[in-house]
Amino acid sequence: MTIFGPDISSFQSGLVLSRLADAAFVLAKTTEGTYYTDADYQAWRAQAAALRRPFAWYHFLSGEDAHAQAAHTLANVGDVLLPGMLDAEPAGKFSPTLKQILAYIDAAHDAGLNLRLLYLPRWFWQQLGSPSLSGVADRGVSLVSSAYPGGSGGPAAIYPGDGAAGWKPYGEMTPLIYQFTNKASDGGQQLDYNAYKGTAAQLVADLKPPAPATVTPPPSTPTPASTDPRDDTMPAFATGEITPGTNAVTMVLPPPANYGAAGWGNVWFSLGADMGTATVRVAIFTHGQGWSHIYEDVVVDAAADRVNPFGGPLPTAVQKISVTRRGNPNVPLAYLVEAVHR
Repeated sequence: MTIFGPDISSFQSGLVLSRLADAAFVLAKTTEGTYYTDADYQAWRAQAAALRRPFAWYHFLSGEDAHAQAAHTLANVGDVLLPGMLDAEPAGKFSPTLKQILAYIDAAHDAGLNLRLLYLPRWFWQQLGSPSLSGVADRGVSLVSSAYPGGSGGPAAIYPGDGAAGWKPYGEMTPLIYQFTNKASDGGQQLDYNAYKGTAAQLVADLKPPAPATVTPPPSTPTPASTDPRDDTMPAFATGEITPGTNAVTMVLPPPANYGAAGWGNVWFSLGADMGTATVRVAIFTHGQGWSHIYEDVVVDAAADRVNPFGGPLPTAVQKISVTRRGNPNVPLAYLVEAVHR
């Protein structure tokens, strides 16, 4: 099965997504450089959500600082879980290099954006010297190609088929999405249209954020006292119950370690059990990195001391901790958060 979806910008202002006969998904421009925000993006995002159609944003690359561009995109996408695409092609006097393309991808990921696609037409890739795109693939980003064989009418009438040249690999990557026309008639306007080999549900799965790497927790060892003269000698603390029940999830919101306007210093997190041994999954969400550490099987024994899954202070800027019950889910279990306020 192959499905179709347009990519749109304010050039198509006034387009109503519900009137598109062939749009199974939508790509919409949100930003360009640090200087432009598409005025129609938010309305189309809301329309796609109401229609329950897969929706992705795209950013048009400029020659400005990559992190500044990513921050501009972050301020406008509306939902960091939405998948995004980088549009890399020449415009005016600017022609992006592969280094600039990779810099924006890294900056977008550092900002917490779910950038999953790169629009890099074959003709422009050839102008760049036909480089390997392995660095793109290694960053979890898929390729979007373009080639326009011609034709007129709706997307289905123009689409050249699943064996078309636009699907052929280049730069050691095979396109996930193929833009096959810029002249499809749909919704009363002439549109760029893309093809995806699969269902809408499969496209959503392909554009999900990558799963964070599983980290094996280090052995639990006592943490030495801080020698920083700014640290108070009496840390604040909070404690609470880990919800019992099979696969029950407890969310803990600790002070952000060594981060934030309140001036927090080191923060520690530990677990203690009674009446048996419990096994839990512990995951932490870190500002700018997402779910950065996952410990799948943390064992907490009633006959032993409290367990620190991290073996020391929490990483800087942790925003939340998720604890999921695994083995012996009804063993009484509690958590303790200790935080130094500077």
